[in-house]
Amino acid sequence: MKLTLGVFAGAARALHPKLLADTVGVQSLNQKPGRGDFQPWRQPLAVATVPATRQTIYRMGRDVKSDANYWLTWSTRVHAVRGFDSQDTTERTYYTGDGFPKWTDNTMALGAGPMPVAWRQLGVPAPVSAPILAASGGVSTSTESRYVVYTFVTDKGEESAQSAISLECVCKKDATLAISNIEAPPSGSFVINRVRIYVTVSGDRGDTEFFFLREIAAGVTSTTDDLRARGRVLETANWLMPPADLKHLTGLWAGMLAGVSAGAFRFCVPEVPYAWPIANEILPPDAFALAIGTWGQKMLGLTTGRPLLITGSSPDSMDSLPIEGQACVAPAAAVSFGHGVAWPGEDGLSYIGDAGAKLLTDGLLTRDDWQAMHPATMVAGEYEGAYLCFYTEGEGGAAVRRGFLLDPLNPAGIFFLDKGYDACWFDKLQDCLYVLDGTDVKKWDAGTALMTAVFRSKEFVTGYVNFAWAKVTADSYPVTLKIDAGPFTSDQIDALVAYRPDVLSKPGGDKVRATLTATGEDAFPLPAGFTAPECQLQVETTGAVQAVVLATSVGETV
Repeated sequence: MKLTLGVFAGAARALHPKLLADTVGVQSLNQKPGRGDFQPWRQPLAVATVPATRQTIYRMGRDVKSDANYWLTWSTRVHAVRGFDSQDTTERTYYTGDGFPKWTDNTMALGAGPMPVAWRQLGVPAPVSAPILAASGGVSTSTESRYVVYTFVTDKGEESAQSAISLECVCKKDATLAISNIEAPPSGSFVINRVRIYVTVSGDRGDTEFFFLREIAAGVTSTTDDLRARGRVLETANWLMPPADLKHLTGLWAGMLAGVSAGAFRFCVPEVPYAWPIANEILPPDAFALAIGTWGQKMLGLTTGRPLLITGSSPDSMDSLPIEGQACVAPAAAVSFGHGVAWPGEDGLSYIGDAGAKLLTDGLLTRDDWQAMHPATMVAGEYEGAYLCFYTEGEGGAAVRRGFLLDPLNPAGIFFLDKGYDACWFDKLQDCLYVLDGTDVKKWDAGTALMTAVFRSKEFVTGYVNFAWAKVTADSYPVTLKIDAGPFTSDQIDALVAYRPDVLSKPGGDKVRATLTATGEDAFPLPAGFTAPECQLQVETTGAVQAVVLATSVGETV
C-alpha cells in the first residue's frame, strides 16, 4: 500500500482535516499556484524607495516599461485614474482620497521630493455674483428682455457652471448693454484666465437658452453687449465641481468617471472629468455608498448594506438594482476582474459577476477564521487573475501583516503568505504587481531568492499500515518532510521519542512527528515502529515538489 501526495491545491480550514479532499491541505504557505505541483514564490524585488508612512503607490510614465520611474505615493488611500485621451502625452491623471479631488500630469507631478510634486484642484469654481445690466441707445420701436450670465474658463479650456442670472433688462431690440459686476476669479490652483459672457436671445427667462456673446480676460470687471452675432448655446450651466469629499474614483465606460460622496454614487459628465452635476447621483436605499467595482459595462456599487448593480450608457440614464450580497467592510480591498468583483464582507470574501453571486471562502474558512484575519484591515489587488489580499493578524504589539491568494473562478483552496504589505498596484503595461514594504516598492515574484513554502496535508486515515519508505520527487533538494502519526498515548509518545530522539518529536496532542530530509530522488527509510491509523504530511521547500510518496516497501515508491 502507498499514500501519494501529488496535487497541492491550497488550503481549507472550514472542514475537519479528515474530511478534506486529498488534494487540499490545512495549510498552504508561500505556495505559488498555477502548475499543479508545489512550488514557492520568488521573493519580491526592491525597485524603488519612497517616503515612509505611505498607503498608496501609483506609477506614472506607464507608456514606457520601467520599475523605477515614476512612483507617485500618498499617505492616504488614494484612487487614481488616467485620463481618457490616448493622445495626451502629458499623462493627465485624476485622483481622490488626498483631500479634495485633484489632477496632475507629468509636467507637474515629477521632480525632486515626494511625488506628485504639484497638482491642481479638479474642477472649475462657478462665479457667484450676478452681472448688472444697463441699456443705452437704440432706435427700434420694439423692446425685449435680456438676461446675462458668465462663466470662468481655465488655461486648459475647462469651463465652469454659470453665475447667478442677472436681473431682467427691458430694452430696445437694437440697444447696447453695459455689463458690469463681473467678479474676479477665486484664488487657488485653477489658473482661470478668461471669462465667457452669455446672453439670452429672447426675453423669457424660464425657457430661453443662453448664447455665447464674447470672451474677456479674467479680472476685467465689465464689458458690453454690442449686438454682435450670438454663438453656441451655454452647455455648462450645471457643471458643478466634484464634491470635496469625493473618494474611490473609478473609470467607467463611455468616458465616464464615478466616485463616492456623502454616502451616494456620483458620476461626471462623459468626457468631462471636472464636471459633476448634482443630478448625476444614485443614493443606495437604506445604506451608504463605500466603494465601486466594474466588469464590462456593469458597475457594482458596494455599500454598508446590499450592493447595487448599476448599468446605463450615460449618467442621466443609469439604472440601479439592489442585489443580494454582503456589505463591504474594506473599500481598499474591492477588486475588479474582467468577469466580476470581489470584496471583503463580514462572513468572508464575496463575489458578484457573470457567474452570479457567491461567497468565495465558503468551505475554505469559517466565519471565525475570517474574522481572525481582521477583514477591515484588508487591501487587495489582482495578480494573474487571482485575488491577492493583505491583512493584519493579531492584536496590538503582536499584530503582523499576512496575505492570501484566491482564484475567484475556481476557489478550491486558499494560498496564504507569511508576509503582508501595506499597498499594492498592478501595472497593466508590464503585467506585473508591485507591493509597498515600508519605504520600498517591490516587484512581486521577481527576486532571485525563493520563499520557504510549506504545505500541510489533510489527515489521512490509513489503518495500521506500516509505512516503511518515503520518496520525494522534486526539482531540487533538500526537501524537509514531516510526518505526524497517531493517535498514541502519552506513554507511547514518550517511548517513541526516547527511542529515536534524532528523528521523532512531540508536536502536541496525541501525535508523534518524524522530521526527515530528502536529499535526492531515491527513496529513504522511515523510522521503525512508527505505525498508526492516521497520518498527516508536511512539506517544506525552497524548490518545486511534484510528489511525496509513503509506501510499505521500497518497490511501491516507484
